[in-house]
Amino acid sequence: MGISWVDRASDLLGQIAAWLFCATGAMILWEVTARYVFSAPTTWAEEMSRMFLLWGTFAAMATVLRQRQMIRITMLIGAMGPGGRRIAEGFSLLFIAGFAGVAAWYGYTIAADSFVRGRTTGTLLNIPNWWTEAVIPVAFSLLLLQCLAELIKLLRGEEPPSFEHHESGS
Repeated sequence: MGISWVDRASDLLGQIAAWLFCATGAMILWEVTARYVFSAPTTWAEEMSRMFLLWGTFAAMATVLRQRQMIRITMLIGAMGPGGRRIAEGFSLLFIAGFAGVAAWYGYTIAADSFVRGRTTGTLLNIPNWWTEAVIPVAFSLLLLQCLAELIKLLRGEEPPSFEHHESGS
């Protein structure tokens, strides 16, 4: 089975994130139309669009890493040879993995605490806080797994997506 399931999970969450962004846009469009054209604002669109935007943003992290589409400063990397690039790539992945692990752990404790205590948003919808807080442990755990998968690929000698490919926009 290998590590391909991590890639598939990352891509699936990335696709879900794209749909969440589309749904967010539709909800905001509906809210503006309802408010300013029909003078009948909704009670749900703002809060739901905020939740979808949070989930979409964080859910896309692992696939953005996998496809190497994150923002990079490549001045030094561009001057390195292939071996230096691989070492720099490895250190970057280790740093991201460490941060993702810490964020996942603390995010879990916050979301679990909200779940146990029954915290809610206190708005008209009164959505449980853990619905939005859960994105942190879920998304950062997948980011951690994707980092580990990318490190394994790097150790196997597989080439990561090239820096030039993403810089040129092709």
